[in-house]
Amino acid sequence: MVRAKQAAQDYRLHERLTEAYMADRVRIQVDFNRLNRTGSPVFDPWENVLPLLALILASLTVMPFNLVAGTLVLVGAMFVYAFLVRPWIARRLRARTIENMLKNAHNWQVLWSYGGVVVTLSDNPRIGVVSPGGDWRAFARRFQGTQELGPGLGETTPGAPPVATPAQRPA
Repeated sequence: MVRAKQAAQDYRLHERLTEAYMADRVRIQVDFNRLNRTGSPVFDPWENVLPLLALILASLTVMPFNLVAGTLVLVGAMFVYAFLVRPWIARRLRARTIENMLKNAHNWQVLWSYGGVVVTLSDNPRIGVVSPGGDWRAFARRFQGTQELGPGLGETTPGAPPVATPAQRPA
């Protein structure tokens, strides 16, 4: 009974976060180094191995004919991997992580418990929650359905003193 109640609540909170993400009110940031390793639910080993293997094989194909040219191809492959392949892998990992997290509450919880995900407000990126230690449920509870933001998430409450910007604060 308690587990079913918690699952239903998680489903509703997940829906709130999904709606907020689709409305661009929250951002999901991904830690590439934490999620791009064995054991991660979104790790794809072939995505990491095949491009590197292709670049090395290209170099090895040239080396028997001309050692200097093969070495230059290897150095060029190193730069291609560092500046083209790794960012491509990072974009794919980020897209796959967000897609899996937004798919359902179970996937969200699995990825959240693994870590490497940060959910922040789009308007104020300093307000957010970090996995796995942060409480995503408390963060999601602050969103009231289709309303913009709940209290405590950047809105000023009536009667509260205005927040001073850094330029207005005394030195």
